[in-house]
Amino acid sequence: MSVFFNYTKVFSYLNRFWKEVFVFGMTREFTIDNNPAERTIRKLTTQRNNSLHYGSDAGAEMAATYHSVIGTVKLHGSSIWNFIGTFFKNIFNGCRDYVNMVSDKITWAASQC
Repeated sequence: MSVFFNYTKVFSYLNRFWKEVFVFGMTREFTIDNNPAERTIRKLTTQRNNSLHYGSDAGAEMAATYHSVIGTVKLHGSSIWNFIGTFFKNIFNGCRDYVNMVSDKITWAASQC
């Protein structure tokens, strides 16, 4: 009798919220899964697990800074290797024009030195 009662609740719920439950199939605006979000979060959770092994708080903060820069460059669709190479080349050449390395100009990966 209890199994029948559970199915009754399930079908009652589906009947009440049919449109909301199957909206992804009707509009094509929503996906049935959240794989892009899970892929993004997986990187963060992996980094969180790896950060347990830093030797100090300063080391963890430095790694967080590097990962923040790398993530920002990737979000802008630029090559991280190109950005870091250009950045350090300018630093080694004596350029200290950090203002031109902000996010709105990050795709150029160059400063005005």
